[in-house]
Amino acid sequence: MLPLNIKMLKITFPFGALSLLLSSYASTNPSPATKNLFQLAEYQTTSSPRKQKPLVVADANSEKAAIQSVLTLNLKALNEENIEAYMATIDPNSPGFELTKNAIAQSFSIYDLNYVMNKFDVTTISDNTAIVTAEQTTTKIRGGQFRNNRMVLIHQLNKSKGEWKMFSSKIQKIEYLD
Repeated sequence: MLPLNIKMLKITFPFGALSLLLSSYASTNPSPATKNLFQLAEYQTTSSPRKQKPLVVADANSEKAAIQSVLTLNLKALNEENIEAYMATIDPNSPGFELTKNAIAQSFSIYDLNYVMNKFDVTTISDNTAIVTAEQTTTKIRGGQFRNNRMVLIHQLNKSKGEWKMFSSKIQKIEYLD
């Protein structure tokens, strides 16, 4: 088991697609209002190693598969522009839940994008929290001004009613392809 010890995590938007959309928009339309969207809230998450229960190896593999399934369903919903399916992958306790829902609906009306997960790695996992590093490529099919890109995201997933849900995402690296 890998220990979870996150001292401070800045929430950009809870999810990479939305962060990417705003990042692409901000790169072409820099403004103080746009930049403020990336700093919604700060919070602390700490976990003491003595409070964590170790996972059995077989459980870790099934948990990783369940987490990967959530990310796959999340991108599938984005590609299909299915807001209900997308929001079903999001933790309703995420502080940006409603804002994300509204922003994703708006982005669906402006853009037709293609999302591909290139790499996926569960960095840490405990009973109720997982940290995932993912690389994804996003390209525009149709719509307004958008910069195709490849980015590395750090996703936090939490168990909500026994199911893994995406809680937050932070862009670690962005490479514009055009």
